Amino acid sequence: MARITLQNLVKNFGDVAVVKHIDLTVEDGEFFSLLGPSGCGKTTILRMIAGFVFPTSGTIRFDDKDVSFVPPNRRNTGMVFQNYALFPHMTVFENVAFGLRTRRVAPDAVRDRVATVLERVGLGGLEKRPVPQLSGGQQQRVALARAIVIEPALLLLDEPLSNLDAKLREETRDQIRALQQQLRITTLYVTHDQEEALAVSDRIAVLYDGKCQQTDTPDRIYHHPANRFVATFMGRMNLWEGKVTMEHGRAVFRHPRGLSVVLAVPAPEGPVCLGIRPQRLKLISTALDDAVSGHILERRFKGPVVEFRVQAGGVEIQASVASSDPVSGSAPGDAVWLVIPGDETILLSDRPPDSL
Repeated sequence: MARITLQNLVKNFGDVAVVKHIDLTVEDGEFFSLLGPSGCGKTTILRMIAGFVFPTSGTIRFDDKDVSFVPPNRRNTGMVFQNYALFPHMTVFENVAFGLRTRRVAPDAVRDRVATVLERVGLGGLEKRPVPQLSGGQQQRVALARAIVIEPALLLLDEPLSNLDAKLREETRDQIRALQQQLRITTLYVTHDQEEALAVSDRIAVLYDGKCQQTDTPDRIYHHPANRFVATFMGRMNLWEGKVTMEHGRAVFRHPRGLSVVLAVPAPEGPVCLGIRPQRLKLISTALDDAVSGHILERRFKGPVVEFRVQAGGVEIQASVASSDPVSGSAPGDAVWLVIPGDETILLSDRPPDSL
């Protein structure tokens, strides 16, 4: 296993800066995800760590060794590509054994190690199956087996589930996490899927425009986003720009159109951006003193939850309730009231970062 350290990492392609001064540390045995939209630089960072691309400047260290310009075959990494990159003319066994044979491992050891790893990924008994006869999920597991059979110090996965359907993606995601926990191998995982990253990661780095916007645990990134980009990228979020004023000893957020929220903690007066997740709002059908009156604009049934778009307090608000909630049957045009708990809100800067 290895500890990865990126120091002031920069990558330019011609005049275009793709990765901009990234500083990150992935601890030994950690499952670390690089998360962000297309074009944010996450795959370029992964490819630099793998050795397929060299940095323009900065350093990459595995433990205390500088590997910034070490070729891929000398880095002892296992890689699972987005398209799997399997050899279609080979069987499952031959694909998985390929890396061992290039390392001139003894034939008996090759057979034993391939058999062991195929059992671990749930492909025991399929050794002789040609790759084109496998399902997408089975091909993904062959790629994973090929990456870990060489016993790498570092496992790299580049959007490994993007070609799978939703149900299989969830099952395979959980299998990858369980396998990583069993092997305790340092793993770097690239994805644009927020739910995927939240489910499998010990820590996440959220990237945008080649820069790291926030690095933390999944819980803290979701509940305590560093800025507006992170807040909106990590799931649905209501964001309102306004001002905080002190009234009768309490901090109150006021929106220019009339919405007001009493905050649970003291806050400095002045312009702010207030955020709250739709599921943290309480939607009710009867008036309460602390509720904001409004009406339903749109209803979307999502199985376990129902999502509403509500006009209240002069603004449009997103709210989510459980399907079992009595108010979940409300229809567009119905009158409703919203309770906005001040202790569930997030205060952000009134301006996003310059790069956003």
